[in-house]
This record gives sequence, C-alpha cells and structure tokens, in this order.
Amino acid sequence: MTNTYTQVFGGSTIYPSDVSYLALSLTADTELEWPLESGTTLTPVARIIDVTPTGAYSIIMPPADQTATGQTVLFNNLGPSTITIKNNAGGTLVSIAQGLQYQLYLTSNTTAAGTWRTYQMGAATAQAQASALAGYGLLATGATLSTQTPITEFSANFTLGAADRASTYVWTGALGTLTLPAAATLTNGWFVNVRNNGTGDLTIDPAGSETINDLSTLTLNLEDSCTLVTDGTTWYTVGFGQSATFAFDYTSINLTGQTSPYTLSGAELNRIAYTFVGVLTANMEIVVPNTTQQYWITNNTTGSYTFTVRTTTQVTGVEIGANEAAIVYSDGTNVVAASTGGVSFPLTIAQGGTGATTAASARVNLGGTATGIALFTASSAASGRTTLGSTATGDALFTAANAAAGRSTLSAAASGANSDITSLSGLTTPLSVAQGGTGAATLTGLVKGSGTSAFSAATAGTDYVAPGTATTFTATQTFTGSTSVPAEIVRNIAEPVTVSATAATGTIAIYPSTQSVLYYTSNASANWTVNLTWSAGTTMNTALSTGQAVTVAFMVTNGSTAYYNSTVQVDGTTTGVTTKWQGGVPPLAGNVNSIDVYTYTIIKTGSATFTVLASVAQFA
Repeated sequence: MTNTYTQVFGGSTIYPSDVSYLALSLTADTELEWPLESGTTLTPVARIIDVTPTGAYSIIMPPADQTATGQTVLFNNLGPSTITIKNNAGGTLVSIAQGLQYQLYLTSNTTAAGTWRTYQMGAATAQAQASALAGYGLLATGATLSTQTPITEFSANFTLGAADRASTYVWTGALGTLTLPAAATLTNGWFVNVRNNGTGDLTIDPAGSETINDLSTLTLNLEDSCTLVTDGTTWYTVGFGQSATFAFDYTSINLTGQTSPYTLSGAELNRIAYTFVGVLTANMEIVVPNTTQQYWITNNTTGSYTFTVRTTTQVTGVEIGANEAAIVYSDGTNVVAASTGGVSFPLTIAQGGTGATTAASARVNLGGTATGIALFTASSAASGRTTLGSTATGDALFTAANAAAGRSTLSAAASGANSDITSLSGLTTPLSVAQGGTGAATLTGLVKGSGTSAFSAATAGTDYVAPGTATTFTATQTFTGSTSVPAEIVRNIAEPVTVSATAATGTIAIYPSTQSVLYYTSNASANWTVNLTWSAGTTMNTALSTGQAVTVAFMVTNGSTAYYNSTVQVDGTTTGVTTKWQGGVPPLAGNVNSIDVYTYTIIKTGSATFTVLASVAQFA
C-alpha cells in the first residue's frame, strides 16, 4: 500500500502515536517508516534513535512527500562502525562516526528524497558534510565529494540554461542547433560538454551577438566533441576534438543488386575516397549526409544508366559518367562539383592529344623521324619523291599515267591480250604458294605439303569438316541462327556420364568440361558440399561470360541412412553465389534406399557472381 500525505493543519503530522525513542540494532541496510496506522515494520521514525551498528550500514529515511516539513530526528551512533543516513532516493545526507550525534530536519517535501538539513550535536567546532556542499558538477559519495558530468542525449534543437553547468549533452539527431545561454547571465568559468553523435552537423549558437572562438557560430561535425566555457562575456572551446574518420581514407562499394537511392550508412559514412563497382539495372542515386565533407568518387559501375551523388535534401545532384572520377563536396545542403574549369592544354598523347602547342613539336612528339617529317611536309609530289631518294626510273613509274606506261617503264616482256596481266593464261609458270598461288596448273595438281595432291593428303575431321565423318572441335563454336531460323537442329545427343563406385561425403567437385552427369553408385556416408567449377585447372568464372549458363546433374545413391547436399559452392566458395532451390526450400534430408538426382543450373550474372537454380528428385 502506498501512503500519500495531505497537509491540512500545517506543521507536523498528527500520528496515532508519537514515537519518541527507538533503540536500533543495525545489522543490515534498513529503511525507516513513518509511524502510520498502515505501518508494517518495527523500524518507525522516532524523535531520538540510538544506533548500535555491527558494520558500516546505511539507514534510509522514509519518503519525504508522505509527511510535513519540520520533521526532526536525532541519530546517536553508539558504535563501533560508521553509519550513513540517506534520503529515500539513495542520496547521502550525513555520515556519523562512532560516538557522534546528528540532528536532521526536513525543509522541503516536494519529492520522495526531500531536502534535509543536518547539524552536529555537541560539537565544539562545525564539521561540513559532503551532502551539504554538493552542487553543480559535484556528487556526495559518503563523506567525500566527487565530480560528475550528467549525460543528456537530445535529438531536437535545445537551449541550455544556467542549471546545465557541468553537464554533458550528446547530439543524436540529424541537422540541429544547440543555443547557449547569455554569457552575461552566467559566472566566469561556467562550462558544459558537447558531443555530436548524430547523423548530421550540430551548430553551436551563442546568444545575441556573442561569439564563440571569435565566430558567430561553431559547427560540430559527426563525432566532434568539445567543452564550451565562458568568461561571462564570450565563449571558448577547450579540447575541440575531430573524429579520426575525417582523415583521408578509402572504401569500395558494390552496387550489384542495390536499388536507388543508395544511402551511405555505418562504416561507409565520412570516408574520403569512394570507388563504386557492380552492375546497375536502373539510374542510381548515391545519398550522402547533410554534413560538410569532400568526396573523391570513381564510378566503375557497368550498365547504361546515370550515376548521381546528392544529399538527403538535394533534388538534383552531381552526375559522374561511367569509368570517370570526380571530386565533389557537400556544403551541408548540396553536393557540388569541386572543379568546373575547362580542359588543361596541351593534351597529352595518353589523353588523345599531341603534348605540344606547335605542329613541329607535335610531329616529333608523335614519333616522327627526319625522313617521315620531311615527307609529311613535302609541298609537292616531286619534293616527296626526292625526300624518298627516288631514281629516274622510280619517278617515271610513280608518275606513269596508265598501266601500259608503267609496264613500258619496267620493260615488261609480256604482250598481247594478256600484257596487262588480266588473266592467269598469260603466265608461263604457275605461281608458287609463297607468291599467293597454288604451285599447280590444274586442280589435280593442287598440293598439300610436297608433291601430294592437296585433297588426297587432307584428313576429314582434322583438316576439314566433312558430313558423315566425326569431327572434334576444341574451340568454342557459335551457331547464331537468326530471328526466323533456328541456330541448330540435332537428334540423338549423347551426354558423357561419369560412373564412379564412390560414396558421397566431404566436398565433391563437378566439372562440366568433362561430364554432364556424375553418378556415385556407393551409399553416401555423410552430408556433402558440391563445388561447381569448369575443370581442375579452370574456374567457372573464367570459362563462362556474364549472361551464360551451364547445367549439370549429380546422381547420389543413399542406403538405409540417407544424406543430402548441405552446401553449394561455385569455384570453391559461397561468396557471390545465390542458390535458389525448387519449391523455395533447400533439402534437409536425403531419401532412404533411393537414388537422389540433383540438378544445378549455374548462371553467371557478373564477375565472380552466380545464381544457381537447384532441384532434387527421388528415384527408388
């Protein structure tokens, strides 16, 4: 039952009985009770209490808001240990050593703790109590004083007051403002601690025209902290600390599978250099906090979509092209391009320029030699031929008006209808293979190697593809077909199956390069991991291009104790692998006395990134 107090007559409460004396043997921490009709203990408050402690115990006063002001109690410590008198909230009122007496009286009953005053009885000199001396920034702990800075978290704009002296305020919101009290209303040395633990800048705003560090306002970035001190006129910071995360650092973020907008969070916040990679499937916006910060950003994503950086409140951000890098900064409201200047000249050769501002220097920079440059700058055909060191015959040939004139210059021996070599019948000797011919005058004389008929020496299936002859292709063949014609029509395809008297256990590698189906005929002995990789020496990531898929089957024999495929890997890892099982649920057990057939379709969706569609069927 909770008692409440209403003061009707003023002065002391009229109790059913006035307890004048209590002999208290203190063997544990004890809470006293007002002597009410509802009292249930034998430790009521008495006017005089003789205390005999068996150890350093505490006496807790009853709730002050259940009685009237003016209540008084005399405590006499008969020893041998020191006792501590506390208010109902646990605060120390007085510590009484052996042989001492203290009088307590209540001056305020607005709270359960109340306000109590203490003085020592029979003392020749006054002795100060820590509880009476405690003020802002001080806490009574027993008979001593300790410093304290109570912590208050806030996420909305707030104005400090004089009673906040020696407190610590921690900002947990986005953008916000902490307004300081007027310095003139405070004493010299008044201080408060502030930390920005939020997601946006915190502005410290002095009252009126007052300044802080000679500035009208002070901005605390994320993780910043300081002590604000006034001399009664202006404000200063002490120990203004900036978070180490504001130093230059770098991070890479993969946007594959991410939706727009993508908001930086956690460890991604307040970095300097960012590289974004992955495959975009739509226009992408990167959202940064509304804090003052610079960003070095490289867009290495793929996909024909825009890539934009903005703040949480900005409508249109800064666009960065694919495979481009840019330096931008946030002024706390918008992301702005750090540079809007033009191209710096001259452009280097690597940038598609010449690295020079004159034609002569450009020709040299581009690797021109003396002869090449002279030919390039020749003013006439004659000058060009002279540069090349041509002879009279060469000049005549170079300037011949037609083919006949050219042959005449060269003293050509051929004549007649074929003097212009318009048909092979004018040749008296077959052109050799090295001359671009066949080395023979008739088709039957075509040779492969030395002195052998070309076609009779060639091997079907090795030197050429012949219908009805088996041909082995070791390179990838592409049959594209068209929008109206199938790429391939085949019948009676036989797939290679590896049959092995092996029991499934551990990690099992399946190589599509040598087998479409792997069949284990011995009973499985444990749950197993499947590693899908192209071959023993080539990864699936190397063999497949993005957008390609391959399907394999694994036939597992189970006996009276059944096991199942518990993990699916690609190229020896589950990183970058998303496995989706038919029906949406992976197997949790095998099938007894059956052959469980697992089918895996491996789809490459990006670099070292795969989706595996898996299923299992029982055959018994």
